[in-house]
Amino acid sequence: MKKLLLITFLLFFSFSFAQQNRERSIVVSKNEPTLTLSSVTAYPNPFRLTTRINFRSTKNQLIEFSLKNLLGKTVYLEQINGKIGYNTIPFNRANLTKGMYIYTLQTETEIISKRLIIR
Repeated sequence: MKKLLLITFLLFFSFSFAQQNRERSIVVSKNEPTLTLSSVTAYPNPFRLTTRINFRSTKNQLIEFSLKNLLGKTVYLEQINGKIGYNTIPFNRANLTKGMYIYTLQTETEIISKRLIIR
């Protein structure tokens, strides 16, 4: 009799625990923001004088394009009006020295960062 009660309790407890985990996963998935940028690339990379940052956008939005050195200091910042579809940002190295940099595209809901190398 005790074994039957123990088994019943364990089954009930594991069932309620499984239901609780499923509800939590549903709540988490409802809060995920929709991604609006895709296919983010720099071509050519590495480059000497100029390159182009290419990306696709699913809506018209303000995008902040920034370039940081490896110490985290922002060396370039520009606001871009992204349109639906394929977008290109031309970038001229100006007075930046050779080395590796991190470029970032930031919208209201997402941040995408990638590596950029100047020869």
